Amino acid sequence: MNAFEALPVQTMGMLTVEQLKEAWTRSESLTFGDPTLSRTPLPLQRTFYPLGFPLSIHTNSERVMEIAETVWSGFDKLSAVEPISVHIGVTEGGSSICPPAPVCRMREQMCSNIADAENFLISDFAQSFSFGWVNQATLEHESYFRYFFLESAAMGQIANRRAWGVHAACVELDGAGVLLCGDSGAGKSTLSYGCARAGWTFITDDGSYVVDGRDDRLVVGNCYQARFRPESERFFTELNGGTVTQRMDASKPSIEFSTAASQRLITSPTSRVRHIVFLNRNTPEHVLVSFPTEVARLYLLQWASFVPNVRRRQETMFDRLLDAGVYELRYTDLSWGIARLSRLAREGC
Repeated sequence: MNAFEALPVQTMGMLTVEQLKEAWTRSESLTFGDPTLSRTPLPLQRTFYPLGFPLSIHTNSERVMEIAETVWSGFDKLSAVEPISVHIGVTEGGSSICPPAPVCRMREQMCSNIADAENFLISDFAQSFSFGWVNQATLEHESYFRYFFLESAAMGQIANRRAWGVHAACVELDGAGVLLCGDSGAGKSTLSYGCARAGWTFITDDGSYVVDGRDDRLVVGNCYQARFRPESERFFTELNGGTVTQRMDASKPSIEFSTAASQRLITSPTSRVRHIVFLNRNTPEHVLVSFPTEVARLYLLQWASFVPNVRRRQETMFDRLLDAGVYELRYTDLSWGIARLSRLAREGC
C-alpha cells in the first residue's frame, strides 16, 4: 500500500489532570489526541482547473489525485482567480458495499453532503473551502466518489463563486450556442448528444455554467463526459455496457459515457449562448414557438444560490442571458428536433 493511501483514525481522547501532572513532573513531551482529525496531515497537494477555474486539492491519498486527474486533466486555465481549496481525507477500511447517496442540506453559505458517519463533505461557499472524509473502500466505487464528493465539492464552489449553474445542456453550431433547458427527463442529454453526432460542437449534456462578470453570455461545461438515462440506449448503441451511476435522486440512475472515447465528436468547454430552448416531448406537435421570458427566469432562479449576495449577482447575469431570446421546442422525433435546432442556429428563427 502506498504510504499516503490512507491514515488510521485517531481515537486518543483528552488526557486527565493526573496524566498532565505526571508528564510535567517528568519533563516529558506530550502528544495530544486529535479525535476530530483536525490536525491529520494531508500532505499531497495539486491544482486542477475544473471548467477552467483553479481548485487546490489537499489529501493523504494518491488515489484521490488519480481520480481528479481523470476528471479534470482536459481543462485548461480560464481565469486567474483565487483557487478554491478542497481537503479530502481518506481513512482505512470501510464496507465493500457502496455507501448511500448523501443527504444534502444548506443554510446561508454552508452546505453539507452526508452519506454516513465516515463519508461526508462540508462546504463553506463564502470562504471557497470544502473538506470531507471518506473511507478507503469508498474510493473503490470510483463513479460514486467522483460524483458525490469530488465533483460535488468543485461544482458547488464554482456555482457559488465563479459561474452560475443552469440546469441545461449546451451545444453549438456555426458559432451559435444553444442552451437546452427542461425538467429532468425532458431529453436534454439525448438531444444534445444527438446534435453532437450530427456535427454540432458538444459543450455539456446537463450542467451549464454562466461565467460571472462577462457580457457575452459565455457558458462553460464539462464536454468530456455525458450521463444518460438507461433508456437512451435505444437511440445510441455505443451506450450499451456503460457504467451506471446513482445520482442524488434514487429514481435517476445514469449511464456514464466518455465523449473522448468517440473520435467523431467535436467538443469544447465553452460557448457563447445565442438561443435558449425549452424542451417539450409531451405533445404530438413538431414546432418551435416562443416561450415566456418570465417563466424562463423563474426556471433559472429555481436553481440559483440561496446565499443572498450571490443570488443578486446571479439574477443580473441571468437577465443578461435571457436577452438571447427564449423558445420552446415541441417534438417527439429526435431527427426532426435536431434539424429544427440546426435551422434556429443558422437562420436565427
